[in-house]
Amino acid sequence: MKNITKVILCVFSPFRAGVLVLFFSCNKEEPIPSYIHIDTINLTTNYAVQGSISNKILDAWIYVDDQQIGAFEMPCTVPVLYEGEHTIKIRAGIKENGIADTRIYYPFYEIFTQTVTLTRGQIITLNPTITYSSFADFTWLEDFTSATPSICDTINSDTVMKQTTTPSEVFEGTGSGVVALGSGTNGYIGVSCNKYDSLKGKTVFLEMNYNCNTEFKVGIVGYTSSNTIDVQWPALTLNPTSGWNKVYVNLTNSIAVGTNSVKFGIFFSMAKDANLSTSYFYLDNVKLVN
Repeated sequence: MKNITKVILCVFSPFRAGVLVLFFSCNKEEPIPSYIHIDTINLTTNYAVQGSISNKILDAWIYVDDQQIGAFEMPCTVPVLYEGEHTIKIRAGIKENGIADTRIYYPFYEIFTQTVTLTRGQIITLNPTITYSSFADFTWLEDFTSATPSICDTINSDTVMKQTTTPSEVFEGTGSGVVALGSGTNGYIGVSCNKYDSLKGKTVFLEMNYNCNTEFKVGIVGYTSSNTIDVQWPALTLNPTSGWNKVYVNLTNSIAVGTNSVKFGIFFSMAKDANLSTSYFYLDNVKLVN
């Protein structure tokens, strides 16, 4: 064998750093890719009807002429074997339920589309800015700026949810919700004051910013036509954080559990950690989207 050419090609795997793979060829040139670079995907909203721009968009799901190239953690530089004019589409990727192994594109963000000219061996940088899809229905928004909160404390609670305006405690804006369990208190359960009858059979997500030093649960309460509780089902347990975090909770399967339910509320609950003097969780920018 003669004229052996050693070619090093950087192969990008979804959610992992580039892996160098060694190829050998005999009298054959490897194709030179074009490159698509994305640093971040930005979100804009109509605050009055869509709430905060707060997001946790981590991944870019990239398509060229509707052919899926892959999903890549940002920032990323992705090789594609295309040149000339092509239509690039990008979906915004998240961690479903905050779990690294369940990464999906968020169904309620619109698809970014741009026609570009790709040149082999060159990098083109895209700066996607998206908003929510036109079909996204914001059933419930709570940013804790109103004097009347939309989360009601239940009789099973030893404390109440309060609105804090202390700047060091607020995520953004002028207020956040807080539940604190101190000496002589054991637990808290709060439920959305309103009940929603348009959720069954739909894809439903609860978005929220949160900060906690003790695990707490979020889930659904299903009500029958006579307004009695049909089911109370925890959808997700959120672990203590080192500061504010953002989560997208998929409530679709939890809502399906309420076979006899006609309306649904969203609950938040926490039991006091005996090892802490005070257990707490903060909430902000709660969105129920379907």
